[in-house]
Amino acid sequence: MSSSSSLKSQILVRNLSKRITAKQLQQYASRYGSIVDCYLTENDNEGFIEFTDRTSVDLFMSKRPHLIDGNELQCQRCLPVYELQKSVKRIFIRGAVQQLSENRLANYFDKYGKVISCTIPKGKRNNTFTHFGYAFVAFDDEDIIDKIIQDKPHYMDNMELEIEKAEDMTRNRRHSLSRSPSSRSSRSISINNNNNQSYKRIRRESPSPPPPSPPPPPPPLQVQPIKRLTRTTDEFTLRHLEEENRRLREHAMMSKHHFDENMWKLRRELDDERRRYDQLKLEYDLLRREFTHISTELQQKTTTRHLNTNNKRDFSSRR
Repeated sequence: MSSSSSLKSQILVRNLSKRITAKQLQQYASRYGSIVDCYLTENDNEGFIEFTDRTSVDLFMSKRPHLIDGNELQCQRCLPVYELQKSVKRIFIRGAVQQLSENRLANYFDKYGKVISCTIPKGKRNNTFTHFGYAFVAFDDEDIIDKIIQDKPHYMDNMELEIEKAEDMTRNRRHSLSRSPSSRSSRSISINNNNNQSYKRIRRESPSPPPPSPPPPPPPLQVQPIKRLTRTTDEFTLRHLEEENRRLREHAMMSKHHFDENMWKLRRELDDERRRYDQLKLEYDLLRREFTHISTELQQKTTTRHLNTNNKRDFSSRR
């Protein structure tokens, strides 16, 4: 079984209770199909389930949510280590998008699940209205994205579509903009300007009685110019570093999973070889015993025949 086909029949399960054992998890998952292997990782709340075929995986994922011991399990299909393991609901497509339409893309991916939206951005480039060379397709379920990633590569019009998971960065961007120092500085400047305008308005509208000696004018407000901070690439660099760190952790986890899987398969092959060796040894012992028995019988028959010939010769010599 190849690694790609084995990944299509495996499920990563998170949020397991510490009291759950691999046997209980296998007993729960066995109602959806035949299971090849089921084991827990060093983390008590994570485990892997491997079915015999992908149909059982589709049935298991279609029956979500799964509850064991009061905990709702977080189930996800196993993906290659170079793919993004985060659960999303959109895909990013590059390749032969300029020659396709939104309806054709939606009809192609409709076999995996319900398509919510399909967008091919367009705009002006070099004074011509054209495609930007990429597209986004959104679905109603995160499991559909993992299934599409497992079935890579995808072809349309004999051209490969480069498909990746599309993360929703708008929320993070809004959050970073709301916390950026430039927004705080602009807010403080607007407050100071409003204070100055209100002060000047009060000065103009308040009537001044004719005093014998006018009071000295108040000192003008010394509004120190606030240096407007510009957004630098530090926050973007930090975000990319965090993303890379998360991907490396997921890569390490999946590498460990594949290492454990390969070790388990090697141990199983070693056990099969040992059983085969024991069986061959047993057959060899049986054959050796049969050979010894047959050789003994032949020796006895040869001895008997030799004795008979000797007796005949003695009898003839006597005559």
